[in-house]
Amino acid sequence: MIYLYQRIIQNHFQWTRPSPGRLGPSGEGEYVQDNGFGHEDWNFNRNLIIDGFLYGYCYYRPTENKRDEKFNIAFATYTNKQWYLIGFYLNCEFVEDPPVKDEVLTQKMHDLQQLGKSLGDEWQKLNGKKFIKKLENEAQWLKWRVSPDNAIRSLQPIAIPQNIFNTKNYRIVKPTELNEKIFNSLYALAQEYVADDDYGYESEFPEGKEIERRHKLRERNQAVIKSAKDSFKQKEGKLYCQVCGFDFFKKYGEIGSDFIEGHHTIPISELIGEVKTKVKDVALVCSNCHRMLHRKRPWLKMGELKKLIDKSA
Repeated sequence: MIYLYQRIIQNHFQWTRPSPGRLGPSGEGEYVQDNGFGHEDWNFNRNLIIDGFLYGYCYYRPTENKRDEKFNIAFATYTNKQWYLIGFYLNCEFVEDPPVKDEVLTQKMHDLQQLGKSLGDEWQKLNGKKFIKKLENEAQWLKWRVSPDNAIRSLQPIAIPQNIFNTKNYRIVKPTELNEKIFNSLYALAQEYVADDDYGYESEFPEGKEIERRHKLRERNQAVIKSAKDSFKQKEGKLYCQVCGFDFFKKYGEIGSDFIEGHHTIPISELIGEVKTKVKDVALVCSNCHRMLHRKRPWLKMGELKKLIDKSA
């Protein structure tokens, strides 16, 4: 097993799709500056599966004698003179010729078109077929194959203590090889903050796995979450937890900009038939409050959780 520490570009959507505002000097690395995105922007999007695997991007290219090895990769960002751990690829493999899938390419085209003027001119000029073709050509760089269950993203960026890991290698294009002890320390640091999508408790969905699956799909609905965030930010001027008031941008700086989670206030078990989620049914909450809202059945109401916070203060 080879252990890597890889710097990754900053992303406001938790590396599930590209985020705007990085075209030009504000981008990290020449490719992002020229194009407004990086292929690692999708590294933790578990919906982009091809033949049971997620194919992600890492700048590291193993030498010939290492290409048959398994790899554990820790991804981190660097901002405000601080390293932040954001996720892992565990037991992943380097593949020379990664496959492509039409549905994945189409989804990525849609994601990029949402960037508007934050997308590079070369991409903006392309029509549908040429856009897809260019994405297909660049898919050759997605050489890291990982099981979706082993693409582990943290709930929030985690500041890495210097006594666990510190390096002056700030370059994006040059990863650092780690020993097993340091990698395990990073992994242990992240365990409390893993974004496992099911909140860690099967008992939260006694109605059964189908109810659980439908709920997860609703809470991953980026379109309605984005609308809720846009509406809230327009009204309040910023994003913060509607339960405890936590502001990710205030706490973490640029890396926390526009980060917040969406919580559906109506349990799916109370809905009849196929009901379209409305923006008014989505509350914006921090990661900790989100987990607490799902901690028991029936779910806590937001007002109830606020009272618990006030009581323990």
